[in-house]
Amino acid sequence: MRDFMEVLRMESAMEGTNIRTATIYPAAINTELLETISDEGTAAAMQNTYDKYGISPDRIVDVAAFAIDAPEDTTINEFTVGPANQPW
Repeated sequence: MRDFMEVLRMESAMEGTNIRTATIYPAAINTELLETISDEGTAAAMQNTYDKYGISPDRIVDVAAFAIDAPEDTTINEFTVGPANQPW
């Protein structure tokens, strides 16, 4: 995905379209993702991780808004977002 987004950004710049791209790499974000894990052992391990480190999805919204609100002549390519206390 990273390479795809970078190529999209570069091609856009070469065409002069000013399409801005931003890739967000989320860590433990509290979403409904855990509800989709069918293996009980995996679900329990993931639930433990998210109970300890999970942060609000609002953090992703804040990052996306930051990228969108940047001046039109500026692109911010990548964000890694996660809890400050998670030793990834």
